[in-house]
Amino acid sequence: MSAWRVTSAAEAAARDHAAITAGVASFDLMLQAGTTAAALILRDYAAQLSHGVALFAGSGNNGGDAYVVAAQLARVGVSVRLHAAAPPRTADAVRAMRLAAPALVFGPPGGHERVVVDGLLGTGHRGALREPVLAACRRVSLARDGGSTIVALDVPSGLDATTGEIADGSTAAHATLCFGTVKRGLLLARGHAGRIVLLDIGLAGAVDREDGAWHLANAADFARWLPPMAWNAHKGRRGRVAIVGGHEGMAGAVILATRAALAAGAGLAHAIVDAPSVMAVQLTVPQALAERWPEQAAELAEPGAEVGAEPGTLDRCDALAIGPGLGRSARSSQLLERMVNELRDRPLVLDADALWLVAEVANTLGTDAAAHLRHWTRHSRAVVCTPHEGEFARLLGAAVPPEWDKRADALRQFAVRSGVTMLLKGTPTLVATPDGGPITVVPHGTPLLATGGSGDMLSGVIVALLGQGLAPKEAAVCAATVHGRAAELATARQGGPRGGTLETVFESLPSAWRLLEDPVTFPPGVLVELPSPA
Repeated sequence: MSAWRVTSAAEAAARDHAAITAGVASFDLMLQAGTTAAALILRDYAAQLSHGVALFAGSGNNGGDAYVVAAQLARVGVSVRLHAAAPPRTADAVRAMRLAAPALVFGPPGGHERVVVDGLLGTGHRGALREPVLAACRRVSLARDGGSTIVALDVPSGLDATTGEIADGSTAAHATLCFGTVKRGLLLARGHAGRIVLLDIGLAGAVDREDGAWHLANAADFARWLPPMAWNAHKGRRGRVAIVGGHEGMAGAVILATRAALAAGAGLAHAIVDAPSVMAVQLTVPQALAERWPEQAAELAEPGAEVGAEPGTLDRCDALAIGPGLGRSARSSQLLERMVNELRDRPLVLDADALWLVAEVANTLGTDAAAHLRHWTRHSRAVVCTPHEGEFARLLGAAVPPEWDKRADALRQFAVRSGVTMLLKGTPTLVATPDGGPITVVPHGTPLLATGGSGDMLSGVIVALLGQGLAPKEAAVCAATVHGRAAELATARQGGPRGGTLETVFESLPSAWRLLEDPVTFPPGVLVELPSPA
């Protein structure tokens, strides 16, 4: 699996240092960064450039990047004004300023510029903003209030590149242009970063290292992971899945999961629900086969007439999801254990109440939830667990760490100890694998997904992809991505999250699948782009 890197400030600095040690001149990195950023501004904001561009430069290398951007824009005839909050102090920034100076007009913005570039502070800054940078940030804010588009270089000044903390006085960007790697803080503060564009500055060829940096899936991977659907495919070849849950009064969870599984391409979907929920499933998802919970283990192998399923139904399922609306009763717990034991060789998704029950049984036995999960699913060849923060805390037996470094480490350690793939839902979503490999981050989504039933929808997509042969990690990452992208498309279409429901997300799924199957070809110098969440 190829991936772009999501780095902390320290990891980003280490990668720059490694490239320089490998023979890449530090000024060449700055020149490439500024030139590629200028090319993007020329291409994407051409209609606004007739009013000129105002640039703000700090004293460090982020300011040096701004000098290069200014010089390259001036070379093609754009009117530029550059305000230096302080004189450059690094050797590369001084060199950039001297090379750019003949083409620049120095001074604060005239007020008519429609594009303003924030190059005041970079990834090395932490803590409060201080003068004279604070005063310069106020000018950037005034420009934004006046309708200017704010373009930040690497990070908006005052946003911590590692933690996403935002200092007082920091101005939100409409777009943030990242150099070489996406900075982790941007994904933790998407609303402040705006549109995120990762630019190629030559690091990929010079640095190949695993240093704990998160991975961001390469868009080209999705088309490779997803199995093609042959023109003459029939339902038996598109994957048969079973979704178990739907306790009395909670049929909606299985309905959402089943609909999502079918929308993800499953050929057949069996909704195994509590008897009172069968009719709701049949009426709402007529494409699914609605069957009641088996009351005895023998019914799994030899279903009786009352079950409503043809003989061997579950034996022929390619993947199984348990948990949506399952309930937390003793009967639910017995059903969960029976299903896992009887269908132990099938790819499995555990979600919602199934995770609560796993933690409950572990607590009752006085054992660790990860160890219990490992023992319980030891015969399963593929298991994906999809907790939200509260469910993960229950599995851990402790609060989930608020610091993202520690949170990611806790998720990775739990995945290793339990032997399953862990998908921690949230903003962003993190995926950890049982081999202890790098965390994969999925940054997509909007508040449209912050509603009941969203997780059930995600589980349905994952189980469908497992049933089509995807490995657990790929299924989890792909499902979370299409889920989030559908929410982004729906939010953009209706102009915001209010007024939308999961139904609007379902309506956007076809377009989201096309984005994964036929990834966008980015312009030269652009590696990946994440849309603004607003």
